[in-house]
Amino acid sequence: MNAKILFPVCGRTARLPEHLVQETLRAATPHGAADEADVERNLWCHLQIHDDGDHFALVLDLAGVDTGAVWARWAGGKPVEALDIRPDCSFVNPETREICCEFAFHSGAHTHQLTYTPVEFSTPTKASVS
Repeated sequence: MNAKILFPVCGRTARLPEHLVQETLRAATPHGAADEADVERNLWCHLQIHDDGDHFALVLDLAGVDTGAVWARWAGGKPVEALDIRPDCSFVNPETREICCEFAFHSGAHTHQLTYTPVEFSTPTKASVS
């Protein structure tokens, strides 16, 4: 029996600031008009759980074939400061033909290898510290 091993998704959360919502819309313009309602503002890191490096969250899929998507990038505990247009990962699961929904050359596992039970990140309070 061949058991499927799944890796936890990072799930670190962040909020997309309004000025980056507007930058996302400008970046999408060459690929066709984007609706402001389609811009994801409540972000969570889509990568396999990681101890270091930047977090990445999908902000907007760009219209068209082979156009990629707008991804937010931030360091843990800091606000989102950057957007990147990244091409889509080209990996296709040979067994299920499921495509990877991450960006090209992402770190960690492909989406079909991830479990989407995000890790909860919280800041300890005085009451919870023993």
